Amino acid sequence: MSSLEVTLLEENLEKEELLYTSSHDDMILPSNLNFATSAIVGPILCIFGLVGNALSLSVWSKASMRCSTAIYLSGQAVADLGVLLAFMFSDSIQAWAPEVKYSLAYGVFYSYLAYPFLFTIVVLSIWITVGVTLDRYIMVCWITKAKIICSERHTKLVLVVTTLCATIVNIPNFLFYTPVYSNSEIHSNNSVGRGERVPGIEPRMSYELSEFGSSPGGVFFEFWIHCIIVLLVPWMVVLVLNLLIIRKIVKTNKRMKDKKTASSSEKSRQSENQITRLLLTVTFSFLFFMGFQCIIQCIYMQRPAEAHWPTVVSSFAVGKIGIVFTSSSNFVFYCMTGRKFRKELFIMFGIESRYVLSSSTRRLTMSDSSRSTSTSGI
Repeated sequence: MSSLEVTLLEENLEKEELLYTSSHDDMILPSNLNFATSAIVGPILCIFGLVGNALSLSVWSKASMRCSTAIYLSGQAVADLGVLLAFMFSDSIQAWAPEVKYSLAYGVFYSYLAYPFLFTIVVLSIWITVGVTLDRYIMVCWITKAKIICSERHTKLVLVVTTLCATIVNIPNFLFYTPVYSNSEIHSNNSVGRGERVPGIEPRMSYELSEFGSSPGGVFFEFWIHCIIVLLVPWMVVLVLNLLIIRKIVKTNKRMKDKKTASSSEKSRQSENQITRLLLTVTFSFLFFMGFQCIIQCIYMQRPAEAHWPTVVSSFAVGKIGIVFTSSSNFVFYCMTGRKFRKELFIMFGIESRYVLSSSTRRLTMSDSSRSTSTSGI
């Protein structure tokens, strides 16, 4: 080999080493961000959400709250509990204890239970949101048919069918990963098979993509069926229905404005604002976070050559928290926008009299303020 060839070879090696070092440095922030979302932010939201959804389920299940919407929201609370538990066992646990990824028991658990269950319960939660939105649309826009269509019996039937469909659609996810058994060469040492590190031997992950998961069919299912149809379609349905609901409310209140006194018109306006706030907080928060997560997941799966990969990984780490936030925040939104929900919650904790007194005081204060404003002409 000539001196020129040796020089060129050394230059190429230096370039490759620089590229590797640069890529490694670029991935430090995404790695740290992924750890923060999985091990710190996610679990905090999960714990809060588990408590909040348990309280929401207790309130919506009360006899005084029984209606089609309450049944949907009870189902939503159950689904969200499942989402939060699945996230902790499939994602957070790997950040807390990285060695668990090399345990055969966890490989079996992740492949056949944690991973498919997470996707199934997320899809169920999303489509229950569609059911709630459709229920509200019928209540607002099809008032004469609402009592028949939105009966408790029909609502329970819809929840059962939705659960079955979510399970059937996600059957391929049960085939996406396969555990790596200890009889492989890399696991020939028993201690490595248990997840313990042996000097000179790098343990192998206890689960990996199956033949189906890495095949074109698996990629097609994950992107087109799961991401586009199962996730994007309900997102669009919820958006359109909510816009139609808001439009109907605005038109109805404008039509009735001239037929009412100033006082009743003000009450109508306040009622419209309250319903609008409910839609913007509960459902539009779902649209925002799920929309962002869906876009990032599509980019993550397609891996376009022009994308800056560290940015994609960082966005994906933030995007997956959107699912956790959506499943954890409903209780807060119910408390913020649902007067009856707050009342029943206070009653459940035995502080009904304090709540009634506080509400009466606020109404008296608002009434006095209104009279004072009317007198002063301000």
